[in-house]
Amino acid sequence: MDRKCVKRVILTRSAEDIEKDRKLFESIGFEVVPLPLIKTEPVEFEIPDINFDWIVFQSVKAVLYFLRKASVPCSAKIAVVGEKTRKILEEKGFSVSLVPLEHSAEGIVKVFPLSEGKNILLPRAEEGREEVISGLKEKGYNVVPLTVYRTTFVLYPVRKVEQLVEKGGFIVFASPSAVKGFFANVQEGKGKRLLNKCVVVAIGKTTKGELESRSISPLLVPTKPLMEEVAGKIHSFWQENCTY
Repeated sequence: MDRKCVKRVILTRSAEDIEKDRKLFESIGFEVVPLPLIKTEPVEFEIPDINFDWIVFQSVKAVLYFLRKASVPCSAKIAVVGEKTRKILEEKGFSVSLVPLEHSAEGIVKVFPLSEGKNILLPRAEEGREEVISGLKEKGYNVVPLTVYRTTFVLYPVRKVEQLVEKGGFIVFASPSAVKGFFANVQEGKGKRLLNKCVVVAIGKTTKGELESRSISPLLVPTKPLMEEVAGKIHSFWQENCTY
């Protein structure tokens, strides 16, 4: 059998995220192989003494790490990139004013109108990308990035990752950091060959771009960055290509 049609899915997010996702994939009959390639940890921070007009959250983790130590400035409206981030904020009693239809950095920039110096607070990861900052600055906003957590790689004994991945199936990358973590765990020159044994799934444009920068074209790229959509895409691919 084609190794891409092995009914297993390798999940590469943090260990706690994998446990949240496990039941979703098991419910459609897939063996779940946990392979956390990244982990996150809090960073000490202080909010600048500025009257913020907006606070922008790009992920659930940015919300959770920010709220561990602070609260949303009373002067600020809240904008988020995606529905899961909105949901966690609303569960904690906050009202979200802006969610783009396109759940991406480009999407959040597009929905903000032109400004003349309004202040935006942007809680984010230490290794956060610059698209939102540069895009909103071009629209006239004063953007203040605030590092609230960092992402680091999980490193395994030699060959462990290779042995898991070479068995095939589906492998899901939810961030550029997870892609980098994968290549940090395999011998130089072997990464692309190993991933060719799998159906590679990329969540989001930046993750897709990180894979493509390494000459890997993901076969599945969900429209929305939701694990429910990922599971649906994987199940559809399996039915269309792996059942005879």
